[in-house]
Amino acid sequence: MKLTAADIARLAEGDLQGDGSAPLFAAAPLELAGPADLAFLADAAMAPAALASRAGCLLAPRGCEEALKAFPGVVVYTKNPRYAFMLALRLVEKEMRPLPPPGAHPSAVVSASAKIGEDVHIGACAVVEDGAVVGTGAVIGAQCYVGRNARVGARSRLYPGVKIMDACEIGIEVIIHAGTVIGSDGFGYTSPRGTHEKIPQLGRVVIEDKVEIGANAAIDRAALETTVIGAGTKIDNLVHIAHNVRLGKNCLILAQAAVAGSTAVGDGVIIAGQAGVSDHLTIGENTVVMGKTGVMSSLGPNQIVFGHTARPRLQAMKIEALLGRLPEMHRALNKIKKQLGI
Repeated sequence: MKLTAADIARLAEGDLQGDGSAPLFAAAPLELAGPADLAFLADAAMAPAALASRAGCLLAPRGCEEALKAFPGVVVYTKNPRYAFMLALRLVEKEMRPLPPPGAHPSAVVSASAKIGEDVHIGACAVVEDGAVVGTGAVIGAQCYVGRNARVGARSRLYPGVKIMDACEIGIEVIIHAGTVIGSDGFGYTSPRGTHEKIPQLGRVVIEDKVEIGANAAIDRAALETTVIGAGTKIDNLVHIAHNVRLGKNCLILAQAAVAGSTAVGDGVIIAGQAGVSDHLTIGENTVVMGKTGVMSSLGPNQIVFGHTARPRLQAMKIEALLGRLPEMHRALNKIKKQLGI
């Protein structure tokens, strides 16, 4: 990292306690940090325990000055230590995992009709097809595929093995992790003669700016229109977004969740791990679908739902609590029935 404590104070817009020239070379958890490490304290209640840390520099919330006045290292007091620590980690990441240099690997196959911007990296065995457009500063990792007439925006990064199928569009500063497929055919079939016949999927996928998609996710192209992932949305590993789905801006979709076809999801929605949303529904903005919840009807905005049938959270929790008492209740009911001669 090669920063000083004073550099961290400027980055965090914080107040410095101690020697600002103290050098820092790495970041570490509070309990493991050494004299050359940066660590952070998120909660003021942990300030007394933090005195035992060996961190060279500690990011701490304002209001802890008295509790940490005996800390042997440097302390930077700031409004949001967790956020300031994240900013420092970005600097560490740039040194530990720098972007690969511009240029195409000799084994890459790039169509003569593709348009490649400046400072683009194209890795080993990657393929960029006819009519594709790759924006300035983009990174196309090893064994990636960018299909015909597909677009990858400036400064976007495709990790190894990502597939962007024909005519799909990736916005600016998008991150897509290894193994993900954008634009696989939607799951559409008709069965007029007792066998399943494929409905052509002729639409596309549009991933808007600053989206991040985890590893081994699948986002299907629309049948005729567009599957859309709104700007700022973050999608975890192993997520499936079906054809014609429209995800709003700044959503969070967690691991192994799935959204079925033609469902519209509002801005700021959270869909937790292993949750499933049925097709042709509407999920209102800022609604939270908790883990393993099955959503089978549309939901309004600002709700929190839980359970196999997506009941309001408190109602679902009460039902879950009662389920454990069913054997006892059953015995009590049988006893009452016997007393009544029923």
